[in-house]
Amino acid sequence: MVAGTAAAVLLAGGGLAACSTNASSVDATGGGGFGFVQQAPGQDFVEVASRREAPKLAGETLDGDQLDLASLKGKPVVLNFWASWCGPCRAETPGLVRLAAENPDVAFVGVNAKEEAAAGRAFVRDFKVPYPSIHDRYGVLAAGWPIAIGLPSTIVLDAQGRIAARFTGGVVPEDLTAVLGRLRTEV
Repeated sequence: MVAGTAAAVLLAGGGLAACSTNASSVDATGGGGFGFVQQAPGQDFVEVASRREAPKLAGETLDGDQLDLASLKGKPVVLNFWASWCGPCRAETPGLVRLAAENPDVAFVGVNAKEEAAAGRAFVRDFKVPYPSIHDRYGVLAAGWPIAIGLPSTIVLDAQGRIAARFTGGVVPEDLTAVLGRLRTEV
C-alpha cells in the first residue's frame, strides 16, 4: 500500500519533474512511516531503534551493468536521486564525488531519474562521477522511497540496509559527513 500511495502522490504532484530545494513542505514527523526525526531544514535522521529496512532497489546502471542495492549490505550506502536537468543536483554533485573518494568504506549509488540514459551518461562523464547510477527513466524506482516530490534527494542507509537519514534538496558535504560519522560510531 505504501508504494501505491507513494506512486499516487508522485503522479498527483507531477512526479519528480521539478527540482526541490524547499524542505518545509516535507512532513518530517511522519516520514512515510520511516520514523524520521527532523534535524535541520531538509535533513532527517532516524535513531537506530526506529530504523526500517530500505525498500528494494535494483536495475540497470547507466553503464549497462545490473545493480541490486541488497548486494551492498555490510557498509553504509549513500543513495542519491538526481537528474542532469536539475540545478541543485548539478550543484551538489562535486561534493558527492569528493565524498565518495574520501570515504571508500561507504558505497555511493546514484539513481538517475526522469530522463533519457544518454543525458545521464553525459552528466556522469562531465562531472567525473566515479560511482554507479541506476537509470530510472520514468521515476518508477523512486516511487517506493520516502523522498520528497522533487530532486535531488539523498537517502543514507546503515550497514544493515536500514534507512538512517534523508536529505531533501541539495546535500552539502558537511551535513553528509556528519551523518556518516554518526553511523561509524554505531558500529
